[in-house]
Amino acid sequence: MLMDCLLDFSRAFLPEKRGGLMDAPLVLTTKLDPNEIDKEAHNMDVGARYPLEFYRATQRYAHPKEVEPIMDLVSGRIGTVLQYEGLGFTHPVGHISEGPTVSAYTSLESMDDKLRAQIALSVKIRAVDAADVVHRIITRHLLPDIQGSLKSFTGQQLRCSKCGTKYRRIPLRGKCYCGNKLTLTVHEAGVSKYLERAKEIGGTFNVPAYTLQRISLLENSINSLFQSDKVKSPKLDEFL
Repeated sequence: MLMDCLLDFSRAFLPEKRGGLMDAPLVLTTKLDPNEIDKEAHNMDVGARYPLEFYRATQRYAHPKEVEPIMDLVSGRIGTVLQYEGLGFTHPVGHISEGPTVSAYTSLESMDDKLRAQIALSVKIRAVDAADVVHRIITRHLLPDIQGSLKSFTGQQLRCSKCGTKYRRIPLRGKCYCGNKLTLTVHEAGVSKYLERAKEIGGTFNVPAYTLQRISLLENSINSLFQSDKVKSPKLDEFL
């Protein structure tokens, strides 16, 4: 894997689209300091077996913080020689590539299908709070995506559909210098694609009022950007 980064990597291979630099080996380090990595990795358990108290705690739905002292976690090894060696595991694997060859993430085509499947699974599992899952999906995925797309739309470039030239601003002639028309790189459908889904699942699972208000504010921002007041057909009661 290391030699692949050193021999086969080139910036010329990276796509120009958003996210092209994601997971690209732009920086390589020769020494791994556990204190400098993501703190979530410190919660990984590295024990060869789980104690009996752990299984008894699962039967009464104990909070993970309650069983943390009896588990062998990476966080308890920081600063010792065991932070680099003696990491145990409960299920041996013969080869690193073994495992499921097809997952639901690849078999389900649209993101809407994946979202429905995730929510349906959380409803079936008694140990999972479906309302909390939906709230996390909205606040950590849907809303940031809508906000990011809204920001990208207002500061987007224009692209020529013929020669592919990109413009930060519209040329004075109103079209590309090759004579072809210009198109947007971010469209309305890409901005509001998750809005209706966020409203639907937010109302169904009774997420906090603050989250519903955030959805409503984003909806107002989208409507004010894409809907023209001049072509709006007002109702008579709006003048009362």
